[in-house]
Amino acid sequence: MKILHILYSGLGGHGNVFFSMKAADTQNKYTYEALFNGIEEVKEEYLAKCTNENIDWQFVKKKQGLDFGFFVKLYKAIKKSKPPIIFLHGGAAIIPAWVYKLTNRKVKLVVRETQANHLKTTIDWIYLITSMLLTDKMVYLSEEYRQQVQKKLRLIYVKKKTVVIPNGLNLNDFVPGLESNTSIEFKIGMQSRLVAIKDHITLIKAFNNVQQKTTNNIKLYVAGDGNYTEVLKALVTELDLTDKVIFTGLLGEKDLIAFLQSLNIYIHATLGETMSTAIMQAMACAKPIIASNVDGINNMIIDNETGILVNAQNVTQLENAIEKLVGNVNERERLAKNALIFAQQNFSSQLMFKRYSEYCFS
Repeated sequence: MKILHILYSGLGGHGNVFFSMKAADTQNKYTYEALFNGIEEVKEEYLAKCTNENIDWQFVKKKQGLDFGFFVKLYKAIKKSKPPIIFLHGGAAIIPAWVYKLTNRKVKLVVRETQANHLKTTIDWIYLITSMLLTDKMVYLSEEYRQQVQKKLRLIYVKKKTVVIPNGLNLNDFVPGLESNTSIEFKIGMQSRLVAIKDHITLIKAFNNVQQKTTNNIKLYVAGDGNYTEVLKALVTELDLTDKVIFTGLLGEKDLIAFLQSLNIYIHATLGETMSTAIMQAMACAKPIIASNVDGINNMIIDNETGILVNAQNVTQLENAIEKLVGNVNERERLAKNALIFAQQNFSSQLMFKRYSEYCFS
């Protein structure tokens, strides 16, 4: 049975979930097809994976701003695929998917809701409400997230349509490095899209304060790309950190794994998540983590057990947390060990696939 995944073309958790689910389907229970869409071109790594794994794919590019033609093109792409199951990674494509379903009532629509509730725009809420009304199954990444939506939507919320399925990783790929970073350079890193809802500005300011006080040769590596890149580079220049802060650009999966494995500390500064793929990946690679105490992270990290939580946009708290871990290798090792155990127990792509197969696709 074919599943058409409609997912974002650029960096984000969509691609990770799609390819992790495909890898977890070791019995080839389903056939997978990808309909990439968005304002960014499709990541070359995604296309290479599709080629290597014989996955059919299409791409519909969206113009900046309102683009009605985009939805028409999505409908045509769905119609061309003729899928019995449509899996939407977010609700933006729910209308063209539902219009296609009108021509074949047996088509099953599944929507995986991915945007943090407190960061949703008006149009995001419209997509969510429309999805709730039109989909067959609505997937939330945590029980807390589902309850927030229920409280917000009230009578519109249809409980029998909903299910909680956390994301999963291919834990055969995201693993600890063979040995810790023993170079004279102390490496701190973060990977994400470089956009306003990530809190790179606080991270860079906190890092600046730490590096002025420490005798360690510490550097900050920022992985990813996005429309905030030039803003962040300008701040780095302003703080005279051009030799201390390295922008790696967008990393493919192999390079990303090597990047994570090379770090002494992973930091995820953000204003909100649903379920952070980057945190999952860092935990699976056994990294000591400092992260923002926001929804989508504070239900993944147990403060001072599997990582350290600090308030978002609080330079002083983040600075203090960095200083604490830079100066205490035993604490880094303790947090890293606990993070790895947590990832192995909770972030398996096999468990994710089993839940989707049972609750959404059958």
